[in-house]
Formats: sequence, structure tokens, C-alpha cells
Amino acid sequence: MATSAIETAKQENGSRVFLQSVIENGVEPSSAEMFRVYDGYNLEWKLTYRKQVEAVKKYIGSRNGYEYSRDTGTMPFIEEIAKTDCGVSVKDRWNPMDIVMVKKSKKSVVEGTIREITNIDGMTKDANLVLLNAYMREVLEDRVLIGISLKAIKANKKKANMELANMAGDKSARINITPIPGSVKCNLTIGKKKKYLFDTGELGFDLSTESGGEIHGQSRNFQYSKARNVVQTDLTPKGKDAGAKLGKVSSVALDKFLGDIGLTRPPSASRHPHIPSVGQWDDNDRRYWIDLYGELQRSNFDIDFGDVAVYESNAKIGEGFEQVLNYAIENETSDRNAAGRFSSKLIAMEWAKIWTQISSKGKLGEWGKVLYYGAKKEFSSKNGPFMKIF
Repeated sequence: MATSAIETAKQENGSRVFLQSVIENGVEPSSAEMFRVYDGYNLEWKLTYRKQVEAVKKYIGSRNGYEYSRDTGTMPFIEEIAKTDCGVSVKDRWNPMDIVMVKKSKKSVVEGTIREITNIDGMTKDANLVLLNAYMREVLEDRVLIGISLKAIKANKKKANMELANMAGDKSARINITPIPGSVKCNLTIGKKKKYLFDTGELGFDLSTESGGEIHGQSRNFQYSKARNVVQTDLTPKGKDAGAKLGKVSSVALDKFLGDIGLTRPPSASRHPHIPSVGQWDDNDRRYWIDLYGELQRSNFDIDFGDVAVYESNAKIGEGFEQVLNYAIENETSDRNAAGRFSSKLIAMEWAKIWTQISSKGKLGEWGKVLYYGAKKEFSSKNGPFMKIF
């Protein structure tokens, strides 16, 4: 599925129109109606939309009389209140809802109440956010205001799953998520799959769930065409739990956990003091990464670096980290993705160091939960309630 903001908006508006037609009118919208909001509408998306509708109906039953909002109406109203009066700088870090359903008969009361509780004299923006979240939990439970986070549903899945997030604020009920020993990989092979490129630009790892499921994580630059970009961590269920991505782990969740144990999240490649602009490398920069690799090799934490070697035309032409590093530096301009994948791999090494430090502090169990609930946007009392369809 396409991931651009424009394409995502079309897909979500497709969900909005499909939900409204089925819930309010009892019929699926025509292809012509769907093409007006989403020009990529096809059978695969039709099946996704059907499954989304069934998941929502499982919660609301036979209720109808809703207004369906994304770009106009109640959803942007709530977003603006959250930004202006509650200190929310990035909407999805607070609440990843993609569309909002609100009872038409209660809309004015809901919006009036939200405006009132977030404008009490003497209240801080943080306090306003707590009140907003509490009220949104109440009206979500009453099926009056329903913020929905949507994911595409794979064709081989008979139905979509539905769960309510950030409803109780009781962290004691959270499931254990444990990093799988030996699963952390920072492959340092370059040129074997494609000339001039690292085989992967990521730090990969796997987590296990209480139910025996597994989740794959990757920390990498998600746009290799940018030579120096931010590295994010993304989680996706695998195996029997395979399905939609859990999402990218919130930087707020990462910073809170790491800060509490005396660590700092690695900077973006553009801000790292030893990742210079393309063509500007010096001996100090090279020495920093050589020393870091040596430190990681000496640690007691198990990291799989793969075949630390340089390949061209399936032939090994160099071996060892220093040769890999020099080859990557010399060939940053040889492919449009070479510099981006290279800098991503270097930040992945910094993340590998973070893993070794978390392990040495005996905090890997807590780390697994931070990654999981940070990806689900369920890591703080400041996270807003929503329905997740996945």
C-alpha cells in the first residue's frame, strides 16, 4: 500500500465514505462514489473497507445517526483544541485516530463540553489534556464519540480485529513483551545484494509476547534517498500474528524510558557529530566508528553483525569493519540510496550500543514493553483513547 500523506488521506476518506454508507444507509457505496474520494479504490480495498465496517459494527451494534469526520467537522475541531489548549504538538503522538464518528444529536453538546473543560481558569495545558482524555473515554464508552485508527486488512484475513486503546489507564494489566535472545542483528555486509549498498540499513530485533506470538522490529531511516535522515523504530507482528504494522515507536516513550535510566536516544544522522556531509569525512570520524564497532564486539550482549565484508559482483573484495567503512565512505555517491542507507546503518550501530547498555542495567524486560506500547501509542496517561481496527 502506498504510504504518502496524500494517498493515506484518500484511503482514510474511503473508509469514512464506506462506513457512512453501510452504517447509515445499509448499502455499500457505488464504485463511482468511492472513486470520487479514492482513485486507487479496487477489490482489495473494498474487502478491507468491508472488514473495517464489520469491526466497527461489532462495537456499536445497530446504532446509527452518526456524522463521519476527517478533514472537516469534529475531528479537526478536536485536533485544534488539543494543539491550542492542551499542548499537543504532534497529533498522532497523542491520539492516532484517522476518522471520527460523532452522534449528530449529541455533536453540539460534545463539542461544547470539550471547549468548556479545556478552558477552565487556572488549569495548565497538561491538566486540560487529562480532562480531555477522560471525557473522550466517557463518550467512547457511550458510543457517542468514536475516534478510529485504521489499518489495511490483508486479503487472507477473514475479519479485522478491534480493540479500544488508552481506556482505563491501568498499566498493571499490560502483557509482558520480551526481547528474544540472540535476535538483535546489525548486518554489516555491503555490496552482496546490490553494488555499493549495505544489504540492510537497519538494526533488527524480535520480541515475544505472552501468547507465544512474535513481533519484528527495525530501527532505520525509512527514506534512503535522503543522505542524512532520522532513524525510527517500527514494529510488525510476524508468523501467526502477522498483520498490520503496530507502528513507529513514539520518540516521547523512548526518551522517557532512556532518560529515566541515564541514557539518551541517538541523534538523527544529520546531527551526529561523526556523520559529516557526504565527502567531508576525516580521520576522527572514521576512528569514532571503528572504536564503536570494537566496543560492541567486546560487549557481553549478543549482536549478530553477519558477514562483515565488502562484495562486488558476488566476489568478496574486502573483509573487516575498517574496509567496510572505507568502502561505504568512498561510494556514498555511487547510488542514490547509498548515503542514506550508510548513515542509517551507522545510527543502527548507535542503537546497538543502546541495547547493550539497557541489557547491562537489567532493563530488557521493561524495554520490550516500552517498544510495544510506544508503537501502539499506549504509553502514558496523556495518550488519548481511540478504537483501533487492524
